[in-house]
Amino acid sequence: VPTEKILVGNGAADLIYAFAASIAGKDAVAVGPTFSEYFSAVRAFGGDCKLVFSYAEAERSVRNGGCAAVFVCLPNNPDGYLPTAEEFMRLADACAQCGAVLVADACFIDFTAEKWFYAENLIKFPSVLILQALTKSCALAGLRVGYLMGDENVLKKIAPFTQPWNVSAIAQAAGTAAARNTKYFSKMRRMVEAERGYLREQLQLLGFSPRKSQANFLLFQGEKDLKAFLRERGIAIRDCSDFEGLQPEEGMLYYRIGVKKHSANVRLIKALQKFRSEKGRG
Repeated sequence: VPTEKILVGNGAADLIYAFAASIAGKDAVAVGPTFSEYFSAVRAFGGDCKLVFSYAEAERSVRNGGCAAVFVCLPNNPDGYLPTAEEFMRLADACAQCGAVLVADACFIDFTAEKWFYAENLIKFPSVLILQALTKSCALAGLRVGYLMGDENVLKKIAPFTQPWNVSAIAQAAGTAAARNTKYFSKMRRMVEAERGYLREQLQLLGFSPRKSQANFLLFQGEKDLKAFLRERGIAIRDCSDFEGLQPEEGMLYYRIGVKKHSANVRLIKALQKFRSEKGRG
């Protein structure tokens, strides 16, 4: 990707807010349930961000002239859904025809081996922006380095809304070193795919019905006391009640768990088995 088609920022969130500032006062949609910062950023600059639950619904919103931007997460946070190439391209075409911008947050794309996602091809669409960061895939949380890729004319409109000197020398050095380690990414993808399959199978056996995921996490419903039960045993899971569209249902909450190394995953499954046994639900 040519350098003029890249805008670097202080993590992905910095660039999400800079983009929202560049379309201040205009409305957007986000395919979800998904990352809350899309909604917060658009609303912070006087617009509104509407939640929709499918790519088809987002496409209808664009064609009806109801939005200036669409946010999608690839794979989606928190359920790990990855659209087909056809779904994505239909939405990209609609945005191109109707003057909207499709912001594809690909911060979790390194965890999947899906072949259709190639940034250098997707940014040929003037309407598509690809957002990435190394926070998740390379465990660089706190160093804050992210980047937008897309049409240079679109990036020029966003750049003035980023802070000057927003990426530290340490973040630049760490990000550059991490991105060059291609052997790491291949090894990580193989490990995540194998361990995600193990966790999904075990969760299904315990009756938790996890969503199909292409990311390094799984989303499922469980009892309200599950989080506290696991925390007492030194295991933290993410309560997803604060995601729009994932509110509690009949005493059940949505939880997201990370895919870790096998020993940690086995420890989690054993704790869940104990939860089922002690609660008399096994």
